[in-house]
Amino acid sequence: MMKNEKIQLVLESITNIPNDLNNCKVTMRAVGTNDVLSIVIGAFEGRSIYLGAKGIQQSRPMTHDLFAGVLNAMAVKLWRVVIYKVEKGIYYTYLYFQKDYGVMRVDSRTSDALALAVRMGAPIFTYKELMMKALIGQDCVIKVEDDLEEFKEIKVVVPGIDTLKQQLEEAILNEEYEKAAELRDQLKQLGNE
Repeated sequence: MMKNEKIQLVLESITNIPNDLNNCKVTMRAVGTNDVLSIVIGAFEGRSIYLGAKGIQQSRPMTHDLFAGVLNAMAVKLWRVVIYKVEKGIYYTYLYFQKDYGVMRVDSRTSDALALAVRMGAPIFTYKELMMKALIGQDCVIKVEDDLEEFKEIKVVVPGIDTLKQQLEEAILNEEYEKAAELRDQLKQLGNE
């Protein structure tokens, strides 16, 4: 087995736990296998994941809908979700966001990460070693300090100064002042105002 080999998970089911109104069970299947990973989460979070997965809109945005909407408005992409640790039955997860010139990793509750992933179409991963240990009830911590290294392959095109100036003029003409402010800031960073 390759060290720190990632496997992709797909949401399979969200089920109630008999005699437990406060929690539910989320089951995910490893792509291409019959291996499943089941995680107990709060009932509210489970409902949010279910609604997001089914594309059901509430009359007012729920917290996860709001957060996904803010990220989309700021042109931040949820690149992937990675479950990297299980300790005493608690799972730990990183969110990987991409914006303009780089990727950022943020720690998250697994339930929140899943609720965002289903809303933003992001893939969910874990490590093969973690999955195997979790299946038999063992704790597992994967070292992920170098996990951002794989994103070096992301090619981000930096617009030229002339392109940025043209986009700024168009944003002002279209009265898109927030976009214009972002473009102005980018030009300042490049040393051209």
